[in-house]
Amino acid sequence: MTILLFSQIFIVCLLGAMSPGPSMVVVVNNAIFKSKFSGILTAIGHGIGISIYALCAVIGIGLILQTNIFVFNLLKLLSIFFLLYLGIQTIRSRNKIEFGGNQNLSVTKSFSQGFLISILNPKIFIWFLAIYSQFMSYDNDMFLNVALVLIAGTVDSLWYILLVNLVTSKVILDQIKKKSGIIQIIVGYLLILISAFLLVEVLI
Repeated sequence: MTILLFSQIFIVCLLGAMSPGPSMVVVVNNAIFKSKFSGILTAIGHGIGISIYALCAVIGIGLILQTNIFVFNLLKLLSIFFLLYLGIQTIRSRNKIEFGGNQNLSVTKSFSQGFLISILNPKIFIWFLAIYSQFMSYDNDMFLNVALVLIAGTVDSLWYILLVNLVTSKVILDQIKKKSGIIQIIVGYLLILISAFLLVEVLI
């Protein structure tokens, strides 16, 4: 794989990871209101979910799932209800903010939230099929195919870990703590609003 090809794949994956959406809200929310460690675990879980989508795109499973409207719509609905659940939980727990509390209690939960928010989003299938189609061919060797999967997951995780470090820096976190209740309510309603828009999109 040439440096030019690596750069192209890297930039495409980075732009995809940087796109604002539900994933960014969930990662930042866990980093701020649980702990920096929880945010990092959420980022890693999200990256693994992204790697699975990239793998499906590379081996062609994405094409099958995209044509199976039942599976596609089921994933959409699961994603919507998961976002709705997270929004409600965020609002309800505004008076139980941990701010770096017992990290061991949230290890599995933080990781699974990151994983689920990516794996339950079927639009990522479409994105990878559209973008990775330019890199796929019958002449691809195993190294390139593996690289397509690993780069996607690694770039995604590293971007969100960088984001976690930014929002948990002392200056920013001190300001957030002062308005934590209001911010958590806003984040909760934002997740609910996103789920509502997605539900309308499915029903129309």
